[in-house]
Amino acid sequence: MKKLIIQKKPLTENIQKIVSHAQKGGAQVIAMLKGNGYGLGICEFARLLLQNGVKLLAVSEFCEAKQLRDGGIDAEIILLSPMCDLREAEEAVRLGIICAVGSEESALVLDLAASQQNRRVRAHVCLDTGFGRFGFLPHDMVAVKQVLAQMKSVDIEGVFTHLSDAFGKEEHSRAQFALFQRAVAELEQAGYMFKLKHICNSCAFLRFPDMYLNAVRVGSAFLGRLPVRNTLGLEKIAYLESCICEKKTLPKGHNIGYANTYRTKRETTVAVIPVGYKDGFGVQKSNDAFRLLDILRYIYADVMAFVRDNAIYVSVNGKRCRLLGRVSMFNVIADITDVEAEVGDPVRLECNPILIDSAIEREYI
Repeated sequence: MKKLIIQKKPLTENIQKIVSHAQKGGAQVIAMLKGNGYGLGICEFARLLLQNGVKLLAVSEFCEAKQLRDGGIDAEIILLSPMCDLREAEEAVRLGIICAVGSEESALVLDLAASQQNRRVRAHVCLDTGFGRFGFLPHDMVAVKQVLAQMKSVDIEGVFTHLSDAFGKEEHSRAQFALFQRAVAELEQAGYMFKLKHICNSCAFLRFPDMYLNAVRVGSAFLGRLPVRNTLGLEKIAYLESCICEKKTLPKGHNIGYANTYRTKRETTVAVIPVGYKDGFGVQKSNDAFRLLDILRYIYADVMAFVRDNAIYVSVNGKRCRLLGRVSMFNVIADITDVEAEVGDPVRLECNPILIDSAIEREYI
């Protein structure tokens, strides 16, 4: 038995704090639901957001937008990744999805999809101010205006960009913000009126209130999981729940787990828990930056982890228990020598919900 437990009370409080803070700054919250709603279950999470003052949802993939519609969610949904697949664009138009255009290809495909159905489609212009992913490049706004002028069945009502380092050096975000503002001003001078302008993600939402414009995109902040200072007192809202499937007592000097990385230092009672990295537990994002400064930071973090207690702990019957050995694919092993526990007793494991396998049941309590 294992399931991801989502605590509605702190999650609801997080949502309300974020919506209230955004409104004070004159901005509307666009709730990001990528990655199965950051692991919370995309439709269930969407309903809770809509019940608590959020009116606009956003996704990264077309399949996510379709999943929301198929789940009965009739709120406004923005698909932030421009599409170049005509079949997907046609269905997005049919489902009433607000789409993004960030290239000539995506603009023409969306316009064709709408015109073939004799419908109009709403869209936001995506600008690449320094992420290198989707979006028109602001240094050639003449070409951008030419592309937008070709569309006959698309109503442009928003404009956005994505910050590449909102959790890092402020100067990077400031440079992108300034470039975005200049590009938007040029489009407005050409006659485009944008109902929504948005640049802030969760980190920027907490760090740069002067960048709110009139909309902010918030995702991970709802879960209280952020790499920046948590100025709103947002709480973590989910954990993985399993149970003890085996209990045994091992002699001193007995190996536990793969690679012989741990041997018992005394007679030890252990609990086997049927959760592993296959489920997303103990999985971490890789160190994928290769600047010298980043490498030095990784080395420093590894050294600090070596000198402090970097073990993983779980909760068994309310008691903190250390995991012994490595996290394996299907199981972890906890030291329950000093805990009264039996097979079948519940175990609570802290986790990042977005990394938890979507096949695992989600339960809102």
